[in-house]
Amino acid sequence: MSFKATSIEEIDQAVKFNEPIGPDHPFFTDFTGMRGEFEDRIVYRNLNVRRNANGQLTFNPAINSSHKSLLFLGGMRGSGKTSELAKYAKEMHHKDCFFCVTCNIDTELDLNALEYMDVLILQLDNLTKQLDAIPRLMVDKGIIGKMEDWFGQRQKEIKNELKLKSKLEGGTSVSTKNVFFGLLDIFAKFKTSVNGSQERASVVRTNLKNNFIVFADIFNEFISEINISLREYEIAQEVLFIVDGLEKTMSADVRRRIIIDEQNRIEKIKAYTIFTLPIELVDQRPNLTRFCSVEVFPFVKIQERDGEINNSGYNAFKNFIDKRIDRSLFENAKVIEKAIYYSGGSPRELLKILEMAAFYVDGNIINNKALDKAIHRLANQTAQFLDMPMIQKLKEIEKNNQEGRDTLYDDTIQKMLENLYIMEYNSGTYKRVNPLLEVTKIYEDYVKN
Repeated sequence: MSFKATSIEEIDQAVKFNEPIGPDHPFFTDFTGMRGEFEDRIVYRNLNVRRNANGQLTFNPAINSSHKSLLFLGGMRGSGKTSELAKYAKEMHHKDCFFCVTCNIDTELDLNALEYMDVLILQLDNLTKQLDAIPRLMVDKGIIGKMEDWFGQRQKEIKNELKLKSKLEGGTSVSTKNVFFGLLDIFAKFKTSVNGSQERASVVRTNLKNNFIVFADIFNEFISEINISLREYEIAQEVLFIVDGLEKTMSADVRRRIIIDEQNRIEKIKAYTIFTLPIELVDQRPNLTRFCSVEVFPFVKIQERDGEINNSGYNAFKNFIDKRIDRSLFENAKVIEKAIYYSGGSPRELLKILEMAAFYVDGNIINNKALDKAIHRLANQTAQFLDMPMIQKLKEIEKNNQEGRDTLYDDTIQKMLENLYIMEYNSGTYKRVNPLLEVTKIYEDYVKN
């Protein structure tokens, strides 16, 4: 369990940014309304979710039966998508709305060799585990048996191709232990296989892809029967998958292959789904929106285009820090405000700044000297690979913001977003130079002058 730092030595643990922070975590900070044009209701409306008179989120399957919404939520790394998704899941996970199933690709699958079929297996595995934890829930045995028989046939084919005698066996008949026992066994084996040796993973994926049309049909039928049971037992109205962590895969080619090359398969899966979209694929919105919705999840806005400070954003980040680090560990409030400014509205960048500042502390408080050292080191690391086209683009962004104009998208902008040389706000229309770059000699020599 994470705890608030009351000494400099404890700050490292309090600012770890690779730990999932959900709404029940003591470090969670609600940034609702702090992201400019982006609002929570954009997500809910895309999922056909409404608030009732009591403010509770509800979903009506009777008027949403013919369409299953798929929402790609794109945005820059470190913007806080994972925490926000956890908040959405908590608010929607109840009998009048969704049965939320979160799938964290980055912690549950092999990021070095990942395909869309792996994600689908993970979705089935996590869904079945959550369903199995509900003792009273019963599901039509016909679909359970159909799933077991179909996957059992795939197991036999895969075993024959690999010429193995003991791998991927079992689970081909309805279990007498509980309704999901056989499926849990099967999905666990398939998940292990795609995370295992390259040869076995390739054979499993190829087999499922060669049978994908039938796979999609049986997947959709399974979800449909689950939805019926969830409503019958007053657990939820429909299944909602939240697939997070794709941006953390090791290769941009892997991410493109899963989202762009597999979009025809993605389109055939009829289940409500939120899928995080890596920043480099947001420009594929015109292509993707033929069958889904794409929304941009921006950083917290702490400064307007004209330079005016956004006090609500600053106050939210002060709360963000207070939950992690005792105020007595800072020299004064100005040190805190300075750290927030140079984060650019990115929760992750702020944590990195605080971690580095604690490293440079000579004593028992974070003072301006330690913070400046941290900022300059992170700034120089950020600016290291800037090239001349990027420098020209930084100049253009600065000039456009001064004149109140949007900066048009191009390939250079895309690369700069991916490398956090610039930061994005609102719905992607407002861009600004990463404030860390402002303290570098490169910025002073080439952009400011």
